[in-house]
Amino acid sequence: MAKKCEGVGTKERLYSVSLPPFTNMYIDTYLSFSSYSTLMYRYRSLPEAMGKDRKALGHAERASINTPIQGGAADIAMMAMIKVNKSEKLKRLGWVLLLQIHDELILEGPEETAEEAFEEVLKCMESPWVYGLDETLVPLLVDGSHCHQNWYDAK
Repeated sequence: MAKKCEGVGTKERLYSVSLPPFTNMYIDTYLSFSSYSTLMYRYRSLPEAMGKDRKALGHAERASINTPIQGGAADIAMMAMIKVNKSEKLKRLGWVLLLQIHDELILEGPEETAEEAFEEVLKCMESPWVYGLDETLVPLLVDGSHCHQNWYDAK
C-alpha cells in the first residue's frame, strides 16, 4: 500500500509536465460541440458540458478526455478483430477467432499450423487499419504467445 506522502503532488506534477496541451485540446472541443468522437467517428454526446452544475461539468470534462483515448483503443481492437476474422490465411490454416477479452484475442486451430497462424494474427493486430483509416504515427506493438491449451496457461 502506498504511503500518503507518496501521492502528494503527483497530480500536480502529472498535469504540469505532460497533459495540459493534450487535455486542453479535448476540453476546448467538448466545450464547443458538446460531443466527442473516436478514431472510427463513433460520437459520444456530452450535453452536460453546457450546463452549470460543477459536478456534471467535471464528469463531461473527464469524459471528453477519456472518450477519444479509450474509445480509440476499442476501435483499434475492433478493427484488429475484423481483420483477424476475415483473414483468408487463418481460414486456410484452420483457425477460428473464438473470443476477445479487452485487447486479447483467443483463437482455436490445429497445433501444426500454430506458429504460422500466430504470425498472421500479430500482423493483423499490428496493422489493423480497415475502412480507409490512416495508420497512427506510433507503431502498434503486439506481444503474445501461441499453442496453449487454455487461457490461464497463455497468460
